[in-house]
Amino acid sequence: MTATEIEGRLATVEQVLADPPNVHFADPVYGLVPPGGVWRTRRSCYEFLAAQCGAGSRTLETGLGISTALFTMWGCVHTCVVPWRIEADRLRGYLAERQVDDGPLRVEVGYSHEVLPALEPTPLDLVLIDGGHGFPMAMLDWFYAGGRLVTGGVLVLDDLHLPSVTAGLVDFLDRDPRWVELHRTDKWAAWRRESAGTLAEEWTDQPFFSPYRPRA
Repeated sequence: MTATEIEGRLATVEQVLADPPNVHFADPVYGLVPPGGVWRTRRSCYEFLAAQCGAGSRTLETGLGISTALFTMWGCVHTCVVPWRIEADRLRGYLAERQVDDGPLRVEVGYSHEVLPALEPTPLDLVLIDGGHGFPMAMLDWFYAGGRLVTGGVLVLDDLHLPSVTAGLVDFLDRDPRWVELHRTDKWAAWRRESAGTLAEEWTDQPFFSPYRPRA
């Protein structure tokens, strides 16, 4: 991708942040209200995504919001997994009002631990995990969606400040040489996958976790 293409996607980030999709509700338990009607991550994360993918990129995210609008506007072949159809309908309405073609956007309504295993395991170039935040949801999203990443594919994990998101998963990614850290803040981080295929394996395939040395 060219610098001009990236600059165009960065301009789209500015556009959407200035006019975000109103898709989310206030939290019924803690009473937290999404600013501008949508929960969001840091601007730096959207800018990172803009540099990683573009038209034709095969992308998937758990959760829905500003990032979903951006992936669609960038022309990614995008799959979004979200539990509530009303959020998907609101987002499609937002895109329609701005005359954005949502043809490449596929929305799967349901909880990710049920939806992801049932999807066809087509290859992915980038996965954004920002869906269910209770333990072990982020880990399950990584297992099912991250396993579809091609060699060189990118994993982005949001909400690192929540122990329920990071517990176990970030420690594993930091130790496994098959996941190379690309960027990290206190809010989000990204890794490049250096392998491919299913993430299901035995402990003997993870010497970085083992107290024993494999035989020479």
